[in-house]
This record gives sequence, structure tokens and C-alpha cells, in this order.
Amino acid sequence: MENNEISYETLTPLAADESPPPPPPASCSPDIEPYVVLRNHISLSTTLCPSPESIAPDYFSLDVSEAVDKLASISATPPPSRDAGPTSAPAPDRTLEGSWFRANSRFKSPMLRLHKDILDFCEFLSPTAEEQESRNAAIKSVFDVINYIWPNAVAEVFGSFETGLYLPSSDIDVVILGSNVRTPLIGLQALSRALSQRGIAKKMQVIAKARIPIIKFVEKQSGFSFDISFDVHNGPKAAEFIKDAVSTWPPLKPLCLILKVFLQQRELNEVYTGGIGSYALLSMLIAMLRTQRDIQTSPECNLGVLLVNFFDLYGCKLNTADVGISCNGECIFFEKYITGFSVEGRPTLIAIEDPQAPDNDIGKSSFNYYQARSAFAMAFTTLTNAKTIQHLGPNRSILSAIIRPDAVLLERKGGSNGKLTFNNLFPGNGEPLERLNGDHQEIYCNRALNDLEEESLPRGGRTPGERKRTASRDGRSSKKAKGHATPMADSHKNGSV
Repeated sequence: MENNEISYETLTPLAADESPPPPPPASCSPDIEPYVVLRNHISLSTTLCPSPESIAPDYFSLDVSEAVDKLASISATPPPSRDAGPTSAPAPDRTLEGSWFRANSRFKSPMLRLHKDILDFCEFLSPTAEEQESRNAAIKSVFDVINYIWPNAVAEVFGSFETGLYLPSSDIDVVILGSNVRTPLIGLQALSRALSQRGIAKKMQVIAKARIPIIKFVEKQSGFSFDISFDVHNGPKAAEFIKDAVSTWPPLKPLCLILKVFLQQRELNEVYTGGIGSYALLSMLIAMLRTQRDIQTSPECNLGVLLVNFFDLYGCKLNTADVGISCNGECIFFEKYITGFSVEGRPTLIAIEDPQAPDNDIGKSSFNYYQARSAFAMAFTTLTNAKTIQHLGPNRSILSAIIRPDAVLLERKGGSNGKLTFNNLFPGNGEPLERLNGDHQEIYCNRALNDLEEESLPRGGRTPGERKRTASRDGRSSKKAKGHATPMADSHKNGSV
């Protein structure tokens, strides 16, 4: 049998597992050429793996007091006497999870602290009863206008509000079906006039030249933003797919909410500006979860570990130049060239197979993915940096190292009772995180990778430093050219030659 080789890096399980390691995955197609998925090159013929006992856990306690106490107890304990009576049975060894706790203290494990931070933050983001009622009232007022213009049409809510994955500032997506308008533009203009006459909308904008023409506006009474389109059937279908996925993968909802805030704060969450949309982000999350062992069968999972694994995969390891991702079927990774998802001259674009239409690449519009990749990589560096976590101390949240308290979060009162504030939830996180001894240029600035970071992808044969020096020289040259061109420009302004 021909030995195809792929690159796939195994992750050490959070707790030691006595079960034998799973067999290597079978190749999706034995006829295709080998290609690199991740950085570590592993042959499919490799069958010998180190035992779990010999592997140090990926995520360990950063509190050194445990090690000091253990050494002190060993040195202070006298050897057992031969004349001593029968001793009791030795206490069972503490499990890895057990060593993360101590009396009257917060979690010792950074990943457990991060897990709790994620759960608390998601509770803070969850809509209150008043917010839910206000959104429903806004939707009803808009639907009344739509039904007045087109009595036989059907208006449906889709997107994050329908799936329950919306943030407090998320738009409400609506599609109008069966209006029988000749073109979407005619329908959008008619809806715009009706909304103005009723006086329920402000900041209206008809975007007619987009791939899917929409009207954007803010409902006056509630202040919620709306995006309305015509005869787009894949929106409601995608909402059904997402709701099924959320019920199948319990970690999906909290991770999606955290990552949506993460991208929103860096202005990388809008597709029309080259960011990552909610549908693409969800597909990326499902693909990442499929790479984890027993994630569906486990009753509990550490959300902190999964978040770090997401940042690691999409920020440091995935070879986007040659490989795309899929959240359907057995093959999570595929070769972009074979599927036709490869874009010449754009190796940084991520290719994401549409779960509803496999021939559609929903990542092709995210032309600023290289910025998102840099943000993911810096978040991974931050969350796995011992000095960063220790610098936060026991009273600050680890999540605050990558999510800052912006104006929306600071003004929000969330939680089940509607009284929970960001400062109550994460006290002491209002100030910016300090730099740490120059280990990284700025540990909470997630815009670009440090030049010393190792590149995981081919970049046209030049190193990051060479590209930076070239860009610097080009910048100086352009400044000189502008300096020489200024007198000529002034002479043209004055009408002289």
C-alpha cells in the first residue's frame, strides 16, 4: 500500500488517559499527492507513540508554591521506622485535575481560570428579559411595515438573533420572501420610503451594488440595527444548520461568542471589510472541534483549552497557502488546488467549504484574514505566556488579556438579573495591560506578529525581516519621490509650467 504522508500535529490530552492512542486517520483519497496541513511532518506509517505518562501536560499550573511545598514535605518527612506497626494503605495519587485546586483559593490552573472566565463572560453577554422584549418589539414594528407594503410576503429573521449567537450590539437580519418585486433594488427603495413615512427608522442606507443588495437602518425606539434583503433563501437554511450544530457541539456557543467579541474589538468581524463573518467563524470552530478527540462524547470539556487550540490552529499552524478546511464529512482538511479554491497571488486567504454548498468558498471574501491570523497568533502567545499570566495576579481575569473593556462592555448591565457589570465580573480590568520586560512588542496588541515569530507558511521565498526592510526602503523612496514632486504639483496649481 502506498504510504501517503500528511502533516498533522497531535495534541497532548489535558488529563492522562490510559486508553491506547487512536490509529492514524486514513487518507481521504489515496491518489492525491502528499501536502502539508500543519507544521510537524508525521508519516502515516508511524505507529509508535510515547506513553501518556512520559508526556508533560500542555497546560500546567503556573503557581510554583505547589512544587515548593512538595519539596519541603519530602525533605521534612522522616523515613519510616522498621519497628512501626502496620501502616494504612497509601492514599491514591492525586489526579491532574485534583492538583489544580487548593483550599480557599482560586483555580491554580490557568486553563481552568480561563474556562471559568469564558462562562462568566458569556453569562454577562446573555440577553436580559428586557433586552429580549425590546428586540421582539422592534422586529414586530418593522414586520408591520413590511406586511403593509406586501401583504402576501413572508418576512423571516435569520442570522445570529435566530441562532441565539448574538451579541448585545449585533444587527437583526431579516429576509423578505415572496414579495414579487421585479428587482431587489425596487423593493429596498419602497421599504425605505415606507420606513421614513412611519418614522420608525433612522440612519437608513440602501446598499444596492453589493453582491446581495440590502437596506441598513436603526430602529428608533430600541436603537437596534437591521439588515434587510430580498429573496435570499440560504440565510434561513444556514440558521437551521447553525442551530443543529450548536445542539450537537455544546462548546460551540460560548466559544463563538468570545471569538465574535474578539474579532469585533479589532474590526475584523465584517465580511464587507475583509473580516470573518459569523457563518465562516462557526465553520472554523466546528472544523477545529472535529480535530479534538472525544469532544462529543465527553460530558465536560475545558473551554480554555479549546480556545487556545483554536488560536494555535488558525494563528500558527494552518497552511492556508495549500490547505482549506471543511466542517462536513470525514476530511477536515483538503487541498485548495484540487477543489478550485486556490486564488493565485493570495496565499493568505483562508478557504472554507460552505457546509450548505460544498462548491462555495465562504472564506474567499475575508481578504484581511492575514490580520485575523496575526491576532489569533498573538492571542495564543499571550494566553500561553507564563509571565503574562503571573503578571495578571489572582484577582484579574485571564480573558482580559485578549478582550479589553470597551465602551459597550463597560456600559452594559447583563446577567440573569440585569445588574451584572463588567467591573463587577472582572474587577481591576479597566486599565490597559502593562508591557512585560520587552518579551513581546505589546502582548495585548493583536494586530501583527512580532518579526521574531516563526513563520508557518510559505511567503514567496522571503523572510518577514526581508519583507519589512523592503517595505521600509519602498516607503523612504516614495517619500523622496513625493518631496521632489511637490514643487511640480504647486506649479500646476498656479497655472505655470
